[in-house]
Amino acid sequence: MDFHQLRIFIEVARQKSFSRAAENIFLTQPTVSAHIKALEEEVGAPLLDRSQRELRLTGAGKVLFRYARQLLGIKEKALSAIEQEYRMIKGRLEIASSSVPGAYILPGLMKGFVEKYPGVTFAVMLRDTRQVYESIREYTYDLGFVGEPVQPNTLEQISLLKDELVLAAAPGTVLPGEEPPQEDEGGTGDDLAEAGMPVSSLYTLALKTGTDREKFLEIPFVMREPGSATRLVFENALQNFYGRKKVALNVVAYLESQEAIKEAVKTGLGVTVISRLAVNKELMFGSIKGYRLPGLRMERNFYLIYRKNRIFSPLSQAFLNYCVNNLKLL
Repeated sequence: MDFHQLRIFIEVARQKSFSRAAENIFLTQPTVSAHIKALEEEVGAPLLDRSQRELRLTGAGKVLFRYARQLLGIKEKALSAIEQEYRMIKGRLEIASSSVPGAYILPGLMKGFVEKYPGVTFAVMLRDTRQVYESIREYTYDLGFVGEPVQPNTLEQISLLKDELVLAAAPGTVLPGEEPPQEDEGGTGDDLAEAGMPVSSLYTLALKTGTDREKFLEIPFVMREPGSATRLVFENALQNFYGRKKVALNVVAYLESQEAIKEAVKTGLGVTVISRLAVNKELMFGSIKGYRLPGLRMERNFYLIYRKNRIFSPLSQAFLNYCVNNLKLL
């Protein structure tokens, strides 16, 4: 029995699935199954009830689960104490992130951090915002990056960078209520520029008349999946703008990845609401046309989240400090 096997066992118990556990800890399902089988042979009893649709802990499994968490906690404290003693900033850092910060913020942060600490490697899990919250709560990851604030009293969060959602359409699109591009005046574009992000001018979609507002709902939309912070911000903005709880859009496709959505928009399948960070390059080169909707407040912050009272390893603490120092929203 070793710590690696215990960690795998804990993740299987939490996920109630070999496949989901394997995906979360970057192993193949056969490898996970083999480690669990080895554990069961060593303790001399089945740890998981495989007769149900979801895996369940047996009596022996519940006992091992309780002690395994304690053992891993002691191991983390021991390693942390040793690393604090020698101030070692090296090793593998695992991070959970929602799609936009994972694709457009983390790469730059990781590059700068690795240049400062060459002995560090990263493993980043890209999931929707809700899954990132859960992975931090369950101690699967120390640090997470999301585009939606956490509920009070559950996790700690640090606001890092302001973002704006924009309406993205194929080049040549003309929408109801469209007005010419305007330069940013102290808005989110300036914040992105200060952070070293490329920015470009946006058209305005004013939607001043009732007719324009109704025509907007008839436009074909390509949307993110439920659980996406981008989708949640947009839906809340629509509810406030139209003054009702349910606003029915003409959705022609639901896609999970930012890149798939951008390609669908470029082909003219529909328009979408997307992070400005995700389309700045396309906006600058003209492969996507962008709009700001003044009536819809669609700004948000990106957050670094972690568990309250979490004892960080020097590596995790160093990366947290690096992120704050390089992207802190004042």
